[in-house]
Amino acid sequence: MQAGKLNELLEIYKPSISQNEYGEQCQIYQKCYETKAEVIYNSGNRGISNNEVVYDYQKTFKVRRYVEVMENYQLKYKSKMYRILSIEDIRQYNHKVIIAELINE
Repeated sequence: MQAGKLNELLEIYKPSISQNEYGEQCQIYQKCYETKAEVIYNSGNRGISNNEVVYDYQKTFKVRRYVEVMENYQLKYKSKMYRILSIEDIRQYNHKVIIAELINE
């Protein structure tokens, strides 16, 4: 892995369970840490879901192997949240490849 390609800032959010004022359990995401990543654009599409225009973007994030990330985490890149679809640990090149899709809010 070339360290010079890790030029984008990526924030990683971990899910946790909390209770709201009514005693209901809610899943919230708390920021764990920031890391540098290489970002590759995969695909994008515009669609209509429930009479609303949604944009389906997929990106690939390459981070170092020591970055702890799991499938239920979320990523924040350029103030947009991404849902992790898959994580592949590539030991030979000392990095992880994370494929994520944009969360429509």
